[in-house]
Amino acid sequence: MTSRERVKRAIHFLGPDRMPHFLPDGGENDILWLWLPGPPDIQEWESTKDGRKRKTDCWGITWETRSQGSYGEAVDWPIKDITAQADYQLPDLNNPKYFEEARRAIAENNASSNPKYCLGVMPFNSLNEGTHNLIGLQKMFIEYYEHPEDLKALIERLAAAQRESIRMLASCGCDGVMGYDDWGLQDRLMVSLHLIEEFFMPHYRKNWSLAHELGMDVWIHSCGHILDLLPLLIDAGLNVIQMDQQEHIGLEVLNERVGGKVAFWCPVDIQKTMAYGSPEDVRAYVKRMVDTLGSHNGGLISMFYGSPDACGHTRENIEAMCKAFREYG
Repeated sequence: MTSRERVKRAIHFLGPDRMPHFLPDGGENDILWLWLPGPPDIQEWESTKDGRKRKTDCWGITWETRSQGSYGEAVDWPIKDITAQADYQLPDLNNPKYFEEARRAIAENNASSNPKYCLGVMPFNSLNEGTHNLIGLQKMFIEYYEHPEDLKALIERLAAAQRESIRMLASCGCDGVMGYDDWGLQDRLMVSLHLIEEFFMPHYRKNWSLAHELGMDVWIHSCGHILDLLPLLIDAGLNVIQMDQQEHIGLEVLNERVGGKVAFWCPVDIQKTMAYGSPEDVRAYVKRMVDTLGSHNGGLISMFYGSPDACGHTRENIEAMCKAFREYG
């Protein structure tokens, strides 16, 4: 079984020969995760007087952070008035030149004796986060009610750009496309389900249907307490949910509600067990993941968190996680 076949079988609950892996331990991994380049930042990272770092990206969004390896939070937004959103020009992320490296990597992968599953991150990868990063999160909460049609128009522009990203990644030969939309707070959704349904779900359905028509699986990252949203996302065509913080909900609860209906691409919970547990706790958590989310003739793919220092993850816990995933998987 090739890595590509293994991942596809895990996603569609068709019995892979083992759990697919994406781990930093130097062992065999099964996913070629493709992040595409884009236009240069307007202002590179620079230090501020209070010890923070600040940058302005190609969208015109200004970010500040104190943590190395983290974007921190948006502090200034390019769209000051949602009623004038049509005047804002989206960055040229879908320019074919930014896909050339991915095409070469996929061609080389496909020529190998063990081709990996090619997962392309959409250049326009976020609808919810993409919108509130352009206008500000607090302002977006208000615009749901004060200027809903202007807000919908901006979301539609991002969704249309995302469809072009999907077409471009399909032309490169990707097996799956990935987006990013955090919808959860620590204990609830960021906004009510009826707002997500009205403003976003039609675009998820349309875009994910396009991805499926082009022969690709749909992956999305979304953290926080998103339990009530997951059935809607699955019904819209989601194949893989990438979660870093499962303990907001609980492995057993997730498994009871959506186990066997969507595949999970997860590390050990980054906020709790990886940050505060012992290596033994980490191993036990991996075993629980395998026995719950991975118990459906597939359904679980291992992963690691890319900014461990920002979350206080020790080398010992990372090593324990990797070893346990390879042993139990």
